[in-house]
Amino acid sequence: MHKPHFNHKHAVTCLLMILLLVFVSVFSSFGITQQALVKGKVRLATGEGYSPFIDNKLPDGGWSTSLIKQTFNKLYLDTTIEILPWDRALKWTQEGKFLAAFPFVYSEQRAENFWFSAAINFVPVHMYVASNSTFTSPNQLKGKRLCFPFSYSLDSIEQGIVDKYQMKINRVKDGVGCVKHVQKGWSDAGLTNGYINANKLPKSEVNDISIVIFPEQLALIPLYLVISKDYPNAEKWIAEFEHAFSLLVKSGEKAAIDKRYIDLINTP
Repeated sequence: MHKPHFNHKHAVTCLLMILLLVFVSVFSSFGITQQALVKGKVRLATGEGYSPFIDNKLPDGGWSTSLIKQTFNKLYLDTTIEILPWDRALKWTQEGKFLAAFPFVYSEQRAENFWFSAAINFVPVHMYVASNSTFTSPNQLKGKRLCFPFSYSLDSIEQGIVDKYQMKINRVKDGVGCVKHVQKGWSDAGLTNGYINANKLPKSEVNDISIVIFPEQLALIPLYLVISKDYPNAEKWIAEFEHAFSLLVKSGEKAAIDKRYIDLINTP
């Protein structure tokens, strides 16, 4: 009886093809896993000296920075964050040198050129005066001089505070400059975020006068990530960022990050 001829080469080829099909099938079922294997990178811009949101003395470079990094991590993207003067961070982002900039407040003027994400942080706004001042509440400062940094834009909420108390604005370089301006009596008051501890602020070079932050919360201002409307697929980027941010919220990771920074802020 004639025995069938066994083709060893043909059998090996068939086996390899079967293994290849199984391999392709498994990995096609895990597209997200494939993406995770090769992380991409994005370039972002921010400013400096905006504690606790941007502060190189805090973990991850600050509260906002930590949230931003973790959100992009949900998109399987590493972040390279460059610290620049605030106006330059916004300008270069508009010109497409960076994917996005953060954290910025909303304004109608900015909205002409940028897409805004969902709010990533909120700033409780309080008024402060020099500790040797006779003022004890914001209501006593009607018609007085308010210091406001050149590096910050006066948004509609803060303009509302100025209008409510009919204050005159003195402009200086930055927030630290405003503290010194108030300490020296050149301005009557300034605005700060409620997370600032007055005891940790620098005293004046010429005297030991510190500041007093009034307990009244005057406003709650949201902070955003912004992307230039001219950036390729800008709306899609914003949508993907917001989806990833929502996952951070639903998982409880955002709440954990928030608690971490609030605990650090309240540490004596």
